[in-house]
This record gives sequence, structure tokens and C-alpha cells, in this order.
Amino acid sequence: MPSLPSVRASNNALSTHHPSSTAVFVGATSGIGLATLEAFATHIPNPHALIVGRTRVAFAPHLENLRTINPKGTYTFFESDISLIANIDAVCAEITAYLSLSSAGGKPDSKAANIDLLFTSQGSLSFFGRHNTPEGLDLSVALRYYGRVRFTQLLLPHLNHKGGRALTVLAGTQEGKIFEDDLDLEHNYRLANAANHFASLLTLSYDAFAAQNPGIGFVHAFPGLTSTGFLGRSATGVLGVLMRWAIDPVLGLFVAKAGDVGERMLALAFDERFAHGSSPVDEKGEVVVNAVLKGYRGWRRRWWSIMGRFLSG
Repeated sequence: MPSLPSVRASNNALSTHHPSSTAVFVGATSGIGLATLEAFATHIPNPHALIVGRTRVAFAPHLENLRTINPKGTYTFFESDISLIANIDAVCAEITAYLSLSSAGGKPDSKAANIDLLFTSQGSLSFFGRHNTPEGLDLSVALRYYGRVRFTQLLLPHLNHKGGRALTVLAGTQEGKIFEDDLDLEHNYRLANAANHFASLLTLSYDAFAAQNPGIGFVHAFPGLTSTGFLGRSATGVLGVLMRWAIDPVLGLFVAKAGDVGERMLALAFDERFAHGSSPVDEKGEVVVNAVLKGYRGWRRRWWSIMGRFLSG
């Protein structure tokens, strides 16, 4: 694993090779996503960040902090509840319209500006089984899988096709068994099942995107254990109190800090190793194709057919 000083040195060099960059951040209102956004503002001289989050008012202090970190940057917030796919469709249309106006100097234009980086890190955990959204998808799965794929699908036409990146932070290299006859896990929902099943589907979806877009790099990253308060935010009731006041603070003593992981994620996002193709990347920054994923990739045409039916929906 590259040392943190070497990662920071690599990020410091971005000012030379990437004096300006446009990135869309989804799920960057806290934790690793926010830390990566702050690293982006720190290391890119002229950053242009489009940030999707649930509440504009709640994000306002972070927006001011970004402007303090780098006053030359442009930081635009899009308010949306992205647990619903219909809302993702709407906010992607807003982003496309915004990019079109930006590329034309504030005047309508049919061609939108390029996105250099699509960074997705939204998520929640369901400790007590499925909790369906009004669209009939489990909330956790809607955020961690369907939403990420939908953002990628809709914003792909605007990604820079000469070196653009789509990086999602979840469970790359942790792929596990796919329930082929229960892809939505309506009958086999367990916390571990969902984690393994959708980690595999997400990597395979990135495989499909990469096959169709050879000039773009797709990275499914596993950040390792990180102190973000995520467990406490995901749990409710007595378990939530226990997570927030006991487990999260203790974990924070032994696991990586969000700021450090954010630096690592930014380095991955601009790493030339990932300029094309689909790469599951572990917490050490290395590509690892485990035995389970290797088996599913061996049935590439079959899984691309399944993913293709979803992606065209």
C-alpha cells in the first residue's frame, strides 16, 4: 500500500497535470465522499464540483468550507432524494442542462461540457431486513446499487471519453455469491447476502459499461474500515444509539480516518492505471479479482446480457 505521504505527494502533483477539472460527487455530504470532495478542492487549482445531496441547508456549512479551501473553485449543489430512481433521472437532467449552459457561457447549447470524474459513494445499511422505497426497491440496495448504476448510465454521455473516470466507493474485491433467481433479493435478503450479491453485480455492471466505453476508466473501490459514523447514521432505535455512542467512537481509535481515505480515493480517481477498463480495487490500491468474481467474469456474455436488460430499462 502506498504510504499516505506518497499519496499526498501524488495528489499535490495534480496541480500540474490537472489545473482544472469537472467532477460530479454523489453521496459527498459526509464521510469518505465529503473527504474526497475536500481533497479535490485542495489539490485541483480550478475545481468545478457538482454535488448531489438531500438537503441544501444541511450542506451549507460544507459549501462555505469548500470555498475557504479553494476560493477559485466552483461548487454547485443539486438537492435531491436519490433513494428514488425517478429523482435520479430528474437530477441528472438538471446536471445535463447546467453543463450545457456552462459550456456555452450561460446560453443554451445542445452539447454539454465534459465531466472528468463521476464519484459515487451514497449508501445506507439495513440491519433488520428490507425497507422498501415507494418504488418497491430496498432503500439500502437502491442507494448502494441501483442508484449508482443509474447515475453512471445517465451521465456517461457527458463523461470525458478520453480519460474520464467513474469511481464508486463500496465493496470492490469483496464480490460474492449472486442469487441468480432472485436478483432483487426479495426472498434472500440478509445483510451479508446483500453486501456480497450487489458487490458482484456492481462490478459486473462496470464491466459492461467499460466494454461499451473503452476511453473511460471504471473503478469499484473498497476503502477498508474507515471512521465515518456511517454505522450510527444507518441504524435506528436502541441499536442506533449504541452505534453512535459506543461502537463508532471505539472503531475510530483503530481504523482509518475519513480524511486520509479521501486522499487515497482522489489518488485512485486520477491514477493512470485506471484510464480504461473495469477495475475492482482493494484498500491497498491494488486490483484484485477474487475467485468468485473470476468465475462470474468467465460467464461474461451471460452476465452482460442480464446487465444489458437492466441498463436499457
